[in-house]
Amino acid sequence: MTQETLLSVKNLSHSFDGHKAINNINFEISRGEVVALLGVNGAGKSTTLNIITGNLTPDKGDVYICDHNVFKQPKSAKYNLGYLPDIPPLYRELTVYEFLKFAARIHGVTKHEIENKVQSIVETCGLTSVEKKLIANLSKGYRQRVGIAQAIIHNPALVILDEPTVGLDPVQMQDIRALLTELSKNHSVLLSTHLLNEAESTCDRVLIIDHGNLLLDQSLENLKQSPSKRVKLRFNGNPPIEDLKTLPGCESVSCSQYGKYICSYSDTEFIQQLQTRSLKNDWQLYEISTLGSSLEQVFLDLVMRDST
Repeated sequence: MTQETLLSVKNLSHSFDGHKAINNINFEISRGEVVALLGVNGAGKSTTLNIITGNLTPDKGDVYICDHNVFKQPKSAKYNLGYLPDIPPLYRELTVYEFLKFAARIHGVTKHEIENKVQSIVETCGLTSVEKKLIANLSKGYRQRVGIAQAIIHNPALVILDEPTVGLDPVQMQDIRALLTELSKNHSVLLSTHLLNEAESTCDRVLIIDHGNLLLDQSLENLKQSPSKRVKLRFNGNPPIEDLKTLPGCESVSCSQYGKYICSYSDTEFIQQLQTRSLKNDWQLYEISTLGSSLEQVFLDLVMRDST
């Protein structure tokens, strides 16, 4: 059975003052998935999220949420979206309960459903003990919980969270991660972070972005299960990615800003054919190294410049 696609990002590109912030990004998220968008500061994560949520119009490309175009059908698309930006949009002069009632109203929850919705979200997000407190008096961890609560109070199909654990202490981070696990039972989640352990502990799949380019889209299960079937390649000739994809057994190819190719393959003939094709086309292959199963190792191999 084919999984329902809740988010479809197609050929997104955007520039600021001539600088390409993101470049031709494509990916999809299906119902029930928790996906991490990883990258160093300035990689293009926030630009991507701002476009997906309709806060920024791209130079090129489209975004669909539950088959609704974010730019042509914004109300229908955003009805299916819950969003927590990196700075939670909270009114600190309100109590938790008052704020969530307000959030429910602006998200279109009907008047007769509001009380039940708010009470349910308060329990789901672990806010029962603070629901009558002013948001201004809450710890940062509890404010993050309130931010997540406002994002899901209308039961959206897709939830987008931008750095939800930044600035939290270890106990608060653990609480938020437990909440994200609970969220995945009823929502699909796109989680922006630069914390690799957060992605490994909460997500099914990772997207790695660097200098505006999407370099990797792979499940964590595949990263861990097949360390011997993934290699880093270096060339002087820099062959087109499409040429590498035609090699026997090649499953995926990514190229970093610094000319490192990461290839996943299923057939051992791939290596032999790679060497043969490189000689034939003068690609000048000078490095083939096996990557381990660590997300950190893959991430560093993709985004870090060599020191030598």
